[in-house]
Amino acid sequence: MDILYISGMCSENKFDVYFQAGIIKKLPQSQKYHHLLIEGLRENTRGRVLAISSYPVKRSWAKKIFFWAQTESIHEITYRYPFFFNMPILRQICLGVSSFIYSIMFLRNKNKNSVAICDILTKSNSTGARLACRLLKKPCVGIVTDVPGHTSGARRKTLPKYQQYIFNLIERISSKNVDKYDAYLFLTEAMNKVVNPKNKPHIVIEGHSDIKMRQKVNLLENKNDKITVLYSGGIHKEFGIEVLVKAFMKANNDDWELHIYGDGNYKDELEILSAKNASIRYFGVVENAKVVEAQMKAHLLVNPRLTGPEYIKYSFPSKNMEYMASGTPMLTTRLPGMPLEYYDYVYIVDDESVEGFCSALTSVLSQSKSTLHEKGKKANKFVLENKNNVTQSSRLIRFIECVFGQYYK
Repeated sequence: MDILYISGMCSENKFDVYFQAGIIKKLPQSQKYHHLLIEGLRENTRGRVLAISSYPVKRSWAKKIFFWAQTESIHEITYRYPFFFNMPILRQICLGVSSFIYSIMFLRNKNKNSVAICDILTKSNSTGARLACRLLKKPCVGIVTDVPGHTSGARRKTLPKYQQYIFNLIERISSKNVDKYDAYLFLTEAMNKVVNPKNKPHIVIEGHSDIKMRQKVNLLENKNDKITVLYSGGIHKEFGIEVLVKAFMKANNDDWELHIYGDGNYKDELEILSAKNASIRYFGVVENAKVVEAQMKAHLLVNPRLTGPEYIKYSFPSKNMEYMASGTPMLTTRLPGMPLEYYDYVYIVDDESVEGFCSALTSVLSQSKSTLHEKGKKANKFVLENKNNVTQSSRLIRFIECVFGQYYK
């Protein structure tokens, strides 16, 4: 099967070059998610794999106006980056037209079994590919990691009014195109009711861990000297990071440190707090490899995502997979999108108040280091054996073969 993969990610090599150059200033969750998924798909097909991608670049980050089209091949995956002007509207037009042309070129061979798999959030690229599929009568599968108008609603309220208006306009346009795919991959079953009113075929795959983490060993003797609690990801107040910081300060344990990686609307307050409190250390945005290394040296990883907002049932944070794959135990809230099979491998906090998190931290960290380490090892084994990106990608391949019949046999 030939696979055309549409997203906003780039190869690891290209991402690292642009990140070091300051052209990309953040590590989007989508970069790791889609990179792992396409790597897994490559392992499960004998056909060609082409990724049509747009760099995760913003006008506010890069002064560079024009990006030339580029092509690179890494590990039997061809990455094609369309040219574009790094300006509103012009960028979208360039990407949409280029994706349509590249997709036609890749899919037009009638003797080849092929499918397009599109991240619906890369709107221009996916629209071009979807139109090419319709023209050539090829199946097009939509990956839904975020429900337009729902999942990002809480964070949107923190933006300036004009940005909220633009955000709402874009999502209204996007929502009209979401139901035009032939099949879907969702992170949670709740997504299906919102995104798929026509009840087209769908599969729920909550996420995937990096199979290459099998090569890394989390050793107790390599842990930090001080008991370390770590959070990495978006440091937005609505994600619960403020509650976690206040709970940590309330515990007031001189033997603990709180390490935080990421960026968001809590950054300014966090920098002030970390300057006053030596036990709170804020590292900003760093390369993912360094974050994973820090996770393995920590004693407890925390995902304080608050479960009250409606959008939570439409999400399964990719950081949960990354946390568990690290081999360090995780404390998380009772996320509605997290299957019950995960609960035996993580620590759960039910009271999402400052007092509740403080109590949970105290309870979990009162255990011996060896007990914590064993909990992390069990989580590591679970996700790397059952939820790695190669295994999860094989489920997607089988789903496509099943839905679209003998055409893919």
